[in-house]
Order: sequence, then structure tokens, then C-alpha cells
Amino acid sequence: MDLPNIEAYLCPHDVQAIDKWSQDWAWLAGGTWLFSEPQPHLRVLVDMQSLGWSEIIVEKDNLVIGATCPLIKLLQYPWQLEWTAVEGLKSAVSVLAASLKVINVATMGGNLCLALSVGTLAPIMIALDAKYEIWNLRRESHLIAAADFQIGSRQTILQPSEVLRRVLIPVENLKRRVNYQRFGIAATDPALAIVVSTCNSDNSQLRCVIGASIPAPRRIEFDDDLNLDKLPSLQNINFIDNPKASAIYRREITQILIKRSLHQLTCNNH
Repeated sequence: MDLPNIEAYLCPHDVQAIDKWSQDWAWLAGGTWLFSEPQPHLRVLVDMQSLGWSEIIVEKDNLVIGATCPLIKLLQYPWQLEWTAVEGLKSAVSVLAASLKVINVATMGGNLCLALSVGTLAPIMIALDAKYEIWNLRRESHLIAAADFQIGSRQTILQPSEVLRRVLIPVENLKRRVNYQRFGIAATDPALAIVVSTCNSDNSQLRCVIGASIPAPRRIEFDDDLNLDKLPSLQNINFIDNPKASAIYRREITQILIKRSLHQLTCNNH
């Protein structure tokens, strides 16, 4: 879609080249969402592709994924075989309600910062205890836990002019086993519920993250001696209630996915 209201297009090679920021400015990563609908409030686009933040590297004890890394690269990268959690990451990309053309352009940072309740990458990032590095225009940075980044549907803790620079996943957590569950009316529809479960090779540190059925992903911890027939209640969690599905329906589906995910995760280790 054309955005005829855009008055300026900036393509900086360093964020410090941007010396001001206004409410009618926007960062442009892949642009798959930005150009999908009118943006009448925007006047300036700042293209991030020239910043060169598309790396996938190991730095100290973390796997580092740059914010402008195309999602397709996560499917094609030659991952280490011992990083079993990568299958969950690939699932998060594969279940996107998007064409291959979109996945070739859409970026890791764009997906996370858009912060849709149906976002597929945020739950797996939380499940793996990822951290996000945030920059301001002076290149001052700070880290925030993935679990604290998205605070609602289309809402994050990012302040005006701040940008997600990269994602850091502890390498040790990539050795965890992951089970990714998604439920939607159709394969091409946004999910009504997502559940991502993880545990260590000995079935310890069992946890799951729920998404899509609530405004922002949420992690649920379990005891190692969890009884799958007596899962914790979800009654005190506020589920989305809209014409696509009621809150009661989403809660029930989420409970089913949690049980299915944990069963598959633990049984596959026996």
C-alpha cells in the first residue's frame, strides 16, 4: 500500500545520525505491516536496513540475533544440532499467518516491536529467557527481559525514539527441549491461542508461556513433580473476549494446549 502522507524517507548508517524524533516518525524494518494499512499519522520513515543489524552470532554465552534479521534467515541458518530449542524458534516462524514473500522481508525486531497479541515469536523468546538490548538515539543501551517487554496488545516498554537493537538468548537455554502449540480456526488465520513449553533434558525447570489468547504473553511456572491431571487454574487470567472467540473459549482452548504441550514435551523424553 502506498503511504502518500510520508514527507521524508531517511536511511541512516548509524542511529546517532538521527538527532531528533517526533511523534509522526516511525522506524521502518521489513515494512510488511507498516505498508499493509494506512498510516495517516506518519510523516517520516527511518529505514533500519542500512544499520546492518541482521547478524546471527554467538557472543560470550549468548546467541545474538540482530533486530533487522529477516525471519527467513532463522529457518535457513545452519544451527548447531545440540541446540534443540531452535525447533521451537523455527515453529514460531513457520506458523506465521504470512506468505513466504512476507517471511523473506519481515524481521525479528519488527515482529517483536509490533507486539500483536497473536505474535508468534514473543512467547518463544520468553520461554527461553531471552533479553532485548534497547538503544536510544545516543546509542546508550540497556537490557530488558523478554517477559517485561510487551505490556499489552500493540504495547511495549519502548519510549519514543528508542529501538530494539538485538535479541540475546542464553546458549545454555538453547539446549532445552521445546514444544510449540498453536490453535486457530484455519491455518492461515491468526492464532486464538499459543502455548510454548520448555524443560531441561531431565524434565526439570518445566514452564510454559501462553500467548494469542491474552493481550501480552505470560509465563507460567510449574513444579517439577507436576501432575498433568491437576494443572493450575487459569481463572484469574484475563483472556481476550471479542467476536472471534469469547474469553471462556480462549481459556478452555489454552488449558487444552497446555496439557497437550506438557504431555508431548515430557513423554517424548521417555
